[in-house]
Amino acid sequence: MSAKSSFFAKIRAAALALGRSERTATRKARLLASASFSDFTRLTPEQNVKLGYSPKARHYVLKTVRRVTKATPTISARQVETKRARELYKLTPEQATKARRQGAIRYTSADQRERVAKAAITREENKVIAEIKKLRASGETVPSNSPDQRRHGRFYSITPDAERRYRDVRRRKLAGEHIPDGDWQQFIDYARRLKDPQYELLRGSPAAFGFSLIA
Repeated sequence: MSAKSSFFAKIRAAALALGRSERTATRKARLLASASFSDFTRLTPEQNVKLGYSPKARHYVLKTVRRVTKATPTISARQVETKRARELYKLTPEQATKARRQGAIRYTSADQRERVAKAAITREENKVIAEIKKLRASGETVPSNSPDQRRHGRFYSITPDAERRYRDVRRRKLAGEHIPDGDWQQFIDYARRLKDPQYELLRGSPAAFGFSLIA
């Protein structure tokens, strides 16, 4: 199944789930599948809530839609990006992202560059948090490299709060915030144990990026 036919099938299925007839669902799916990425506009926070999404959700409707209702067909940000990458570069979103990193494709805006960077950091973060859960479930500990092991001990037990604390300190550190020595030492020991992809960056002092992942 090609990407275009897969897109059509997903839209058609969504329309059928909303109670549309086979004929109407097929017509709506064809309309959205054939439209260019530039024919869509993002829903406002109010429209998102009206359709049952969170205010910050990234869903799109055709620009020609005059009134958004629960029956209005929408597509996701992923589907818009798939259309964009295919139309502009004949690539998948993943291939386009790789090409941008290599400098073969330019970012369309500074905002897109920032969003891509944030998404990459968030994916890394989620993988690290999943590793913390796995270690805690197996009863493992984190070795301490503190120069004062009489005070901090030789290892840290992985507590239920470890995931939240690690995520919080990691985001603060990447945003350039100073972390107190005690918290920093434990955090870095965790980062080393978890093989955090940003370990070398996190153990340094300067701010890592010019944006914050803290909501």
